[in-house]
Amino acid sequence: MDLMLLRAGGVCTRIPLWLVVPVLLGVLAAVVTAGYQLGQQQRDVVEIPVLPTVGSPDLELAERELAREGVESLASRLVELENRQVRLDLRMSGLGDALDLDPEALEPKTGGRGGPAPPDSAAAMDRRIAALDHLLGQRDTTVARLDEAVRGDARDERMRPGVRPVESEAWVSSAFGYRDDPFTGERRFHSGMDYAGREGSEIRAAADGIVVRADTNGGFGRSVDIVHADGLLTRYAHNAELLVDPGERVEAGQPIARMGSTGRTTDTHLHFEVHGPGGSENPADYVHR
Repeated sequence: MDLMLLRAGGVCTRIPLWLVVPVLLGVLAAVVTAGYQLGQQQRDVVEIPVLPTVGSPDLELAERELAREGVESLASRLVELENRQVRLDLRMSGLGDALDLDPEALEPKTGGRGGPAPPDSAAAMDRRIAALDHLLGQRDTTVARLDEAVRGDARDERMRPGVRPVESEAWVSSAFGYRDDPFTGERRFHSGMDYAGREGSEIRAAADGIVVRADTNGGFGRSVDIVHADGLLTRYAHNAELLVDPGERVEAGQPIARMGSTGRTTDTHLHFEVHGPGGSENPADYVHR
């Protein structure tokens, strides 16, 4: 079958139908493809929201929301700082009590101040937060110094003779001062304090210090000498056994020897002495009898 085309002048042209069909199908395919692509482009178009203009209710609402969130954040920070102030005040009060300080002496000196009460605004809370930050910085410094002072006092206390050098069952058999010599009966000065107790019971350091002598020392028998703070020295004499060596650092309450009766003695006991820069001192002024 052919397709007849009538041209100008009455001339007819025959076109085979098998040539026309492919052309029509190609045109149809092109139209369908173009329509599909146009649909895809329309679907990919992003809808741009309309932004609120200056003075619009939406913009004012957004600004109020941001301001509210800012104030809430500042208020939360303010509460956190005030809680920290309470904790620091309690800590500072406890340290002041430990050091027997006047509470007013712990307060930072800021000078006279005054003025009307500020409104509850973001700017007012900013100022309050800055002031609290400054104050708490001062409190932190004060607490750190008080802590160091308390630790220093504790160190000084441990380095001064204060620990009873014998077990609780031991008792004072001869005090410091003049007495009748147990061997000669003559009136003589006793430069220490004697504790009677169990053979082999522990002898303990009366304070932190360094052992400067641990050997047999004439009439003192097996003896230990320890130096402490402020030029003090303690001596532990007549021991059965020594548990430390010269140069060794010891702590208050640490066992350093075992009670015995070596040297010039009549029975088992510890002869305990305390020496200061001026000579022998009464051990009872340092340790509980």
